[in-house]
Amino acid sequence: MASLDVIEGVAYKDKPVGTEALIAELDRIMARPGQNRLEHPVIHALERGELSRNQIAGWIYQITCWANPTNILLGSLYARCQDEDLRKMVLDNLAEEEYGSESGTAGHVELFERTFTELGWDEQRRRREPVLMDTWALAHWFEVVLTQRPIAEGIAAASFSAERINPLCFGRIEQAMRKHYAISDYGLQSIAVHASHVEVEHGSLGPSAFARYCTTADAQNRLRFTVAHTNELYYRQWMSFKHYA
Repeated sequence: MASLDVIEGVAYKDKPVGTEALIAELDRIMARPGQNRLEHPVIHALERGELSRNQIAGWIYQITCWANPTNILLGSLYARCQDEDLRKMVLDNLAEEEYGSESGTAGHVELFERTFTELGWDEQRRRREPVLMDTWALAHWFEVVLTQRPIAEGIAAASFSAERINPLCFGRIEQAMRKHYAISDYGLQSIAVHASHVEVEHGSLGPSAFARYCTTADAQNRLRFTVAHTNELYYRQWMSFKHYA
């Protein structure tokens, strides 16, 4: 425990707890005031119709700058996973990101390109856009946790902290964009797929892994750190919409 950073609102423990209690605790960590992505300022701004199309495009572009390379790194998680059922879940996740195999749509890079086109950001516009520091920080963290940390911690970052609440976040984002912005169903597929059953399935990987691999106090404390740190970086990265005001 001594090697873990102190994070406000996160209490490390000397004894392990049951998996259900651990998951409830991790959910509370993600819902800390000022860190709750379900109540992120970008969601509220979209719901009020306050963002310009340029702000939305810039915000989504910054997301792709960390999400696209991170999705590829799921291959590292797959290669290191010893459990066949968990490994299949990781592979299904990767195949959806690359090819849209579960949603029956297309690879997520292509889906986002459709959204950019309707928002007015062509490839040339995207090529000259720099990657912001908070975007780089999140991408770097995902690289570390997916390739260098134990399997459960990689799953805690990618599946639990990110994908598990995506359906709730992107469900609201999709509704807001349909209400306030003239974007076709075709252009909104990148948002809709992250609000669908696909993300629910991807988010189920965490609890399965935690029950097997995180039964000691040390392993659970490392999950608390990983979830809190990922969520904090994620929340900050989503503030990128302000850069395009």
